[in-house]
Amino acid sequence: MTERLGRHIVLGMAGHIDHGKTEIVKALTGTDTDRLKEEKERGMTTDLGFAFLGEDITIIDVPGHEKFVKTMVAGVNTVDLSLLVIAADDGVMPQTIEHLEILNLLNIQTGLVAVSKIDLVEEDWLSMVVEDVKRLLRGTVLQDASIIPVSPITGQGMDRLKESIFEVARTVQDRRDKGIFRLPIDRVFTIKGFGTVVAGTVLSGKIATDDTVELLPQGKTLRVRGVQVHDHPVQESSVGYRTAINLMNVEKEAVQRGDMLAEPGFLRPTSMMDVHFSLLKTWKKELKNRTRVRVHIGTNEVIARIILLDREAYAPGDEGFVQLHFEKPVVADREDRYVVRSYSPIRTMGGGFILDTYPSKHKRFEKDVIQKLQRLLKGDPSLAVLDVLETSWFTPMLSEDLAKSLGITKEDTLAHLTRLESAGDALRVGKKRWMSRKNHDILKRKLEQILATFHQENPLRLFMSGAELRSRIRQPVDRNLFEEIIQQLQEEKAVSVKGDRIQRKGHTARLTPEIQTLKNKIEKTLLSDPFNPPSEKQMVQELGEEVESLLKHMTESGDLIRLEAGLFLHKKAVEDASCKIRTYLQENARATVSDLKQCLGTTRKYAVPLLVHFDTTGLTERDGDYRRLKK
Repeated sequence: MTERLGRHIVLGMAGHIDHGKTEIVKALTGTDTDRLKEEKERGMTTDLGFAFLGEDITIIDVPGHEKFVKTMVAGVNTVDLSLLVIAADDGVMPQTIEHLEILNLLNIQTGLVAVSKIDLVEEDWLSMVVEDVKRLLRGTVLQDASIIPVSPITGQGMDRLKESIFEVARTVQDRRDKGIFRLPIDRVFTIKGFGTVVAGTVLSGKIATDDTVELLPQGKTLRVRGVQVHDHPVQESSVGYRTAINLMNVEKEAVQRGDMLAEPGFLRPTSMMDVHFSLLKTWKKELKNRTRVRVHIGTNEVIARIILLDREAYAPGDEGFVQLHFEKPVVADREDRYVVRSYSPIRTMGGGFILDTYPSKHKRFEKDVIQKLQRLLKGDPSLAVLDVLETSWFTPMLSEDLAKSLGITKEDTLAHLTRLESAGDALRVGKKRWMSRKNHDILKRKLEQILATFHQENPLRLFMSGAELRSRIRQPVDRNLFEEIIQQLQEEKAVSVKGDRIQRKGHTARLTPEIQTLKNKIEKTLLSDPFNPPSEKQMVQELGEEVESLLKHMTESGDLIRLEAGLFLHKKAVEDASCKIRTYLQENARATVSDLKQCLGTTRKYAVPLLVHFDTTGLTERDGDYRRLKK
């Protein structure tokens, strides 16, 4: 019986080309990843270059060196442990060193080392290679890793390697999941009858069929038709899983490797980032300001200029703060790791992690800028408060609740909040609650975006209800905060509000000639017998399904009055009924439903909801079984 871990683990293979990575994967799992690469894509398979050890461990095997670099960078937030493979007959080679350097830069701290092909060497030679490997690992993320000699051909050491993988996997710490879906795209293809499919590894959050997602940097909102994991349809996929997503209404040519699929509104493209950068000790020359480099973030490789903020030049082994200026927009998040490679010839030169994804353009050697970046790097206590605010998303927090969650005093919490407020990073909601400025701006953008998409998808609808707008945000949204932001948008003349209905400023319904003709038919039908019109169901049967959406439009525009589900009167009929009832009650003081029904020449089906409408609008008021004019 296969051992279960109770969680999903991703193992990334590393090592010089032809050192036996693929053979080890095949011996561990029975899967020949090279064979898979020769097969044609079938369905929505994401197994290309991937194998599965039991039910809980996915092994990433990328034979090509360049693909290794891109895949490891793309998977940094989901690769839990590494397996560095070094061939006993070759020993440590240049790519061995570079791959280990990349593991260091990406801070993948858990791993193992397999010395492969031991069937090709003598015992003395193997001992010497193992000693070389130990020297190589000193001071690296793998300095405490077990070194296991193996031969996939004879099977020697493979059982021990498998046992060690499961042992190490059990020590892997849980990932920090921000709860917002994002997936860097590394493959795009089409399936006949289904359309465009993208594949990648989920870095954060969850994705499910029928979800709405945003394709970045394009900023295009799309709908998910289907989701697959390990070549099987699933309702939902989450962090760490290789996932294929079938997207609706987008052509394959509009998507490319390096794009990001994310929950709408949370991420946006940027042309600059403030980062912490380390230049490798093995880099042979000085790094000068404005050097043109290749930056690997997620599945994206983008050309950038590296702006040195804190010194004239970096010597090998130096680290500090730089600003990356990209030649095309990129999408990433704070704390994401990246790798920098030289423009030409291509070789890994350094890397680090992101401190600020949306900075302003800095002058070099600015004291305030350096101090802010140092606080970000060191984890300033006020930034810990900000982190809690950011993870609470759209639910503002009381200062005492923040204090409890961080284990600090209320006084210290308020001091941190005041500092964050002064810096523009946090703000008050009402008098006592707090949220991050970033999340406030995100929610504001999301509401505008959802409203714009609603108008685009429903061209006949004039308004969107506040309840529906609020419900479209996946994260819970505090009601008072929602109302506050809608008020701000109204003051900024971005939206107009009518009761609980919200409209993007300037939006008007677009009636085609065909729809206008149908509207005229509906009006004629309703006015032919104004107090006994057909129901919505009857009109749909007679005039077609488009009647349903057009009735909503006519209600929002005020042409129709909706009495209750499926019952509508034209506004002219309601105005006429109002005059008739007013006159009758002025002459008779009070009347029953039956009296007013006869007055209008209608049935109880329409008379009762119409009188309820007049009670609500203030024409009449109820007195037992009677109605009278409201004073």
